[in-house]
Amino acid sequence: MKKHLNLSAKIVIIDLIFVYLHKLLIMFIKISFMRLTNGYKIPQIGLGTWRTLMRVWLLTVVLGLQACSDNDDNPVEVDVRTISEEMTTVRDYVPLYAVIAHRGSTYWAPEETESAWRWAREMGADYLESDLQCSKDGIIIANHDDNLKRTTNIEEVFGSAIPATRIAFYESLGFSHEDALEQYQRDEDSFRPYYMQSYYYAELLMLDAGKWFGEAFAASRNGSMVDGKLHYSTGQYVSALRDQIAYASGKMLHRNDEGERILPYGIKPEYQGKTLRDIWQAIAVKGTYKDIYMDFLDYDFTDAYVADAQDTGHRPGVYLEFKEPEVNPENMEQRVYDILDSEGWNIITRPATETAFYVNGKVNVGRTNGKVILQTFSNEALRRSNAIFKGRVPMCYLLWLNNPPLPEDFALTTPEGFAEAIKYAQDNGAHIIGPSIAGEPNNYDELNASWQAQLTRRSGMLNHPYTFDTQKQMRKYVDTAEGSIAADGCFTNRSDLSLQYMIDSGLHGRSDIPDPFHPGSTYDNSQASRIVPDPVKTLQRLGY
Repeated sequence: MKKHLNLSAKIVIIDLIFVYLHKLLIMFIKISFMRLTNGYKIPQIGLGTWRTLMRVWLLTVVLGLQACSDNDDNPVEVDVRTISEEMTTVRDYVPLYAVIAHRGSTYWAPEETESAWRWAREMGADYLESDLQCSKDGIIIANHDDNLKRTTNIEEVFGSAIPATRIAFYESLGFSHEDALEQYQRDEDSFRPYYMQSYYYAELLMLDAGKWFGEAFAASRNGSMVDGKLHYSTGQYVSALRDQIAYASGKMLHRNDEGERILPYGIKPEYQGKTLRDIWQAIAVKGTYKDIYMDFLDYDFTDAYVADAQDTGHRPGVYLEFKEPEVNPENMEQRVYDILDSEGWNIITRPATETAFYVNGKVNVGRTNGKVILQTFSNEALRRSNAIFKGRVPMCYLLWLNNPPLPEDFALTTPEGFAEAIKYAQDNGAHIIGPSIAGEPNNYDELNASWQAQLTRRSGMLNHPYTFDTQKQMRKYVDTAEGSIAADGCFTNRSDLSLQYMIDSGLHGRSDIPDPFHPGSTYDNSQASRIVPDPVKTLQRLGY
């Protein structure tokens, strides 16, 4: 590590320099003034005065430049916790230089919908990324916003009140009108207009999640309640976590001839024969769903998907974000664990047998132990997740500067604070640091400066910055294979750009990439594709 001169030594050197610079400076000033004043002589300024003033000035400049240098290009002298051997094993489940399709894409298709994730899969992204929410009936939703106004037509379909179809919906399940009306009134007590937690998943499927992005993704009709039967819309849907896993597995939604998805539902066996009041009381006793949720419906996903005729064989993993705990049920992490288990994607209960991240030019991450990465910004969600997954599934601790700072925030713009965040991440089962990056178009705060990236590298943790949208950002943070340090993978809305950059920079499609985490070894991803499909033609091939 580079050592720096102490303050006393710097002052001595500055003094010696200015003993000699003083005469030159005085001579220059005298000549200049004599020319301007036709020989008028200026008063003499003592050597001590010059030296004092100029020493202070130069010392300020030097120390300022030194501070900038320490926090930019040079290693920082601060202790950093390194991950354990056990955590290293889990870290290595994740491919180096992974391209993480942020929400599928926010650029080419409506985010976190079937269209976005099918596109990202077919482009060859290593991971399909999502944010996890929960519907009123406990379905885990893959959607960034807890408020649905931005990405659906919920205002048009439901307005700001409880859906007008809610009582008819209850009655269609066999409950009496009086029972349905009473539950409707209870629903009003916790209702938040447009927020995910206030709507049953069947109601969310009545919305159009594509039209806001463009007419090419619009539904032919919205959902409705007709003759006592709820009908879904026919376009892009608010997605369930199970949907996302299905797309990663080469599937697409099963739809009827009108384009409506096939997903029947009914009352769970343990609640059959009970009134809504009985059900509400039974759920309240559990104490894990607060007073918002009514988790009494069972959605049958058995026939919800079909093989995607446009699937070309890529099998990406999924990268799942736990949001702030206050917007979700108290057992959110356990519910996700159970879904991964039921879908065969929980490596704790069903370890993968394949280890190759790429096979014959196809992504194979979804068949390895790296098939699932968890992530969160929330300190509490990180702790809760670790209590369930116990550090046995790759986890990313995302970094963000809150303004104003929250009580638990770390001072991420100082070496000491950044090192504390790294330690906290490791203490709570994280193997990856996910810092924000600067630059257009998002203009996030810079948390992946050279000194921050070096601290992450020294910790032995992977570095997955977010979010890459331009080639300029890729060039700034993702170096060549011989020296990459500021990104071991990248979240991107433009998988097309990021994949091409990885190939052009020698980080994809090679057998001899120096492995930064195993000195003296090489990293082989020579089986990765070296061809990036045309993004527009890919959308067209998929039917959009």
